[in-house]
Amino acid sequence: MRENLTITLKLNRNDSLITLNEKLSECTNAVFFGINSLDKTDVLPESLRDYESSIFTNQPLIEMDFEKSQENFKIWILKKGFEDLISALIELMLSFSYIINLNEKIKKNPKMTIDGFKKLIFERDKKLTKAHFPELITKIEKSLKSPLKYKSEMLSLNKARNCLVHRNGIVQPNDFNVENGIELSWWYYNVELKRGIEKKELERLDIIDFAEDNMQMTSIKRTKFFNDREKITIRFQEFFELAHFCQTVGFDMLEKFTLAE
Repeated sequence: MRENLTITLKLNRNDSLITLNEKLSECTNAVFFGINSLDKTDVLPESLRDYESSIFTNQPLIEMDFEKSQENFKIWILKKGFEDLISALIELMLSFSYIINLNEKIKKNPKMTIDGFKKLIFERDKKLTKAHFPELITKIEKSLKSPLKYKSEMLSLNKARNCLVHRNGIVQPNDFNVENGIELSWWYYNVELKRGIEKKELERLDIIDFAEDNMQMTSIKRTKFFNDREKITIRFQEFFELAHFCQTVGFDMLEKFTLAE
């Protein structure tokens, strides 16, 4: 259509966190599968074959004993997991940033044809795709009704990710976010059962009597400190909590996000 129409952009909040949740689900499943497979493996194969009829075999470039290979795989799983957590948050912030930029373009020229609007939607923003994690946070903050609740925790997660990816998890001075090391912090929900005057943390096999038991959910801050030259290590329970925390970040961001009028 060549007729100029007045364009208004609205955010579909129901779909805003779909990609984030999908990425976090894939990530936790992959880490869980990797750790579970590692626990069930007690010997290294001599080689792997691409095809049953192949005359070639695939072997590591350097042979290592089982314990060293096991340790390397744990580090690799952790490294990839943290990459995916940050990737999920980046994808979320990129989608919000794209909407912010698109809204600004529409405000400058609210009347356009359908074809012109389609061209605007599919226009690639090279500068945006090259933005770093802290830069995306700064951009998003300008379109929030109130400050991000978990900014420092998000930045600490990114610090740990950078150390794992670029320095194999060995903390060095350029990784520091506190004196002499990295402090990784996040929030998780602790569920307690209150039975009379007694309290206990909810466990997996607890039987809940909804008529008598009172469940209380508390938000608790977790912190882990890694010294200079120390290797970053995370248990699966902690990694799982970090994934849930990334979901919480998404909910907080979506709740506060608004389009400038």
